[in-house]
Amino acid sequence: MTSSGNAVSAFSTGYRTTRRDLLRGTSFLALAAGASALTGCSLFEESSDVGSTGEKGKGKPAQVMRMGFPNFPVIDPQVITNGMWLALRGVFEGLIAQNPKGSDVVPAVAEKWTVSPDGLTYTFSLRTNAKWSNGDPVVASDFERTLKRLFTPSQASAGGTTMGANSYQAATGIKGAVEFLGGTLTDWSQVGVKATGDHELQFTLANPNPGFLLGLTHPSMLPLHMDSVEGKPKEWQNAGTLVSNGPFKVSKWTQNSAMSLTPNEHYWDKGKVFLSRIDIELQESVATGTATVPYENDEVDIVAIVDADAIRFQKDPTLSKQVRSVPTYSIAYLAKLRSSNPALDDVRVRKALSLAAGRADLAEIGPGLRPGTSLVVDDVPGWDESLALKEDVAEAKRLLAEAGFPDGKGLPTVRILAGVQSPLIDGLIDAWKKNLGIQAKADIVEAGVYVERRWQVQAGDYIGYYFGTFAGLHTWPVMVGVLWSPLDVQKLGLPANIWKQYQQTETNTKLKPAERTKQLEDLLSKNATPQTRQLAELVEKASATRDEQEQLALFKQAAKLRDEQFLYVPLTWGDAMFAVRPTVKGLNLRAAPEFFYFKGISIEKGAA
Repeated sequence: MTSSGNAVSAFSTGYRTTRRDLLRGTSFLALAAGASALTGCSLFEESSDVGSTGEKGKGKPAQVMRMGFPNFPVIDPQVITNGMWLALRGVFEGLIAQNPKGSDVVPAVAEKWTVSPDGLTYTFSLRTNAKWSNGDPVVASDFERTLKRLFTPSQASAGGTTMGANSYQAATGIKGAVEFLGGTLTDWSQVGVKATGDHELQFTLANPNPGFLLGLTHPSMLPLHMDSVEGKPKEWQNAGTLVSNGPFKVSKWTQNSAMSLTPNEHYWDKGKVFLSRIDIELQESVATGTATVPYENDEVDIVAIVDADAIRFQKDPTLSKQVRSVPTYSIAYLAKLRSSNPALDDVRVRKALSLAAGRADLAEIGPGLRPGTSLVVDDVPGWDESLALKEDVAEAKRLLAEAGFPDGKGLPTVRILAGVQSPLIDGLIDAWKKNLGIQAKADIVEAGVYVERRWQVQAGDYIGYYFGTFAGLHTWPVMVGVLWSPLDVQKLGLPANIWKQYQQTETNTKLKPAERTKQLEDLLSKNATPQTRQLAELVEKASATRDEQEQLALFKQAAKLRDEQFLYVPLTWGDAMFAVRPTVKGLNLRAAPEFFYFKGISIEKGAA
């Protein structure tokens, strides 16, 4: 471990310049001498006649993959937007990556690593031939400086799953990271990230964490070229300016329209980069019925398919052969909206609505759906039926009557706020009317309005839920500690008037980070329900437990307790489905939000 003095010097301008210049010179000589041996060809060139292995002028056609992607304002992987998932696919590269199944990790920038006997210290050895797209060597201090930027307090939410929030996932468990991000720790030397050499990076965890390595494959842990990032809040992300270390670099970017990626000629593993260009159409929400038009017109090579489109593709004798799916990828869910009307503050009402949701019927609405019986999907190792919610309409009716709404009488219309239309919402409305006699109504709004409205306190005549879908790594720390985390659950359960105070404190720019964190914690400790406080204690205890069986039992207990609050209500588990053109080879779909890496994909013209 470096001393605090060395850690400080690693961030000084003089140190960065001299060490990087020295490394750049030595590694350039190695590149010049070994390029042919490394790739079997010359370096990549941005040209329309670059072939499958990067060779130019040998008669090989360009391999261009065309795809659509949800629009995003920034590609900064430290901010939660769709851009961070594109960054992870191949613009930036972390220490390690996921294997083709997403079940384990493989080397990336780090060629090897060791773990201390107590499971707290991970030491990574970086490749000496890893380079940035401008030719600079990738060194351990790049990672340390990047993570210091990630953990530095800002007005962005301190981690979570919300668009625009800081992207760090607390379940990664790096010592001191959450405290530094919250402003309660200011001594960087006490954070468990240290560059102990030019090509050695060391992590110290607060507690042993079997999910740590997979956690490192999250986009928040990607390195940035901090020499070009610092002092340039947005400009560093522009095409032609962005310096990246993945197999591809951003060569063109027309905001809100399109992006093109081309091979990074300095990438360490160019022999496995086959595409000469990736053309990306940046899309706003596309309605079912039109989303697949570009694919069927041979304008894109891969497209996500849902609802009626998925049914139609599966029934078509030709298109059905092009359908690929990722089993149990996502969860469709409801989350309680805050309202000055207290009807849904009563857990009996929320439970009644969940028990009468008609999940079996919802699962019949589209292909690849199953009843979502818990917020933890059933392919997480250790999941069992004790976590499964059993629907019971008779019990739901009894609870409603006990809460003062017999046969739904007196209960205001239950609204379902959503940013997109979904047949699941219509099915849920029908189920509630049929099973409980209550009135429900879809409230479909523009995506930006949806994001704002779901955090607001609704007027007295408006109660309900917001509808969403989410996915994450299928591990207990992620499923219980990150997706619908204890903090999320505590905040969702706050009374409307306290929630307003919480929001005001969160956005108070006059408060120092540490004071803001303290005030927010005080609001939660005084106003969160006993059950949600117990949930936080269970997750914290599970994270600190070294015995794997004991840890599993604690996570399962926490998951059950969370579901029993009915603040978040699972509806269905769903497969992710894609249509992939037969010419696309080497694409490995995984149950991860980025779905696949660009590296290793090729286009074979004429393939059937």
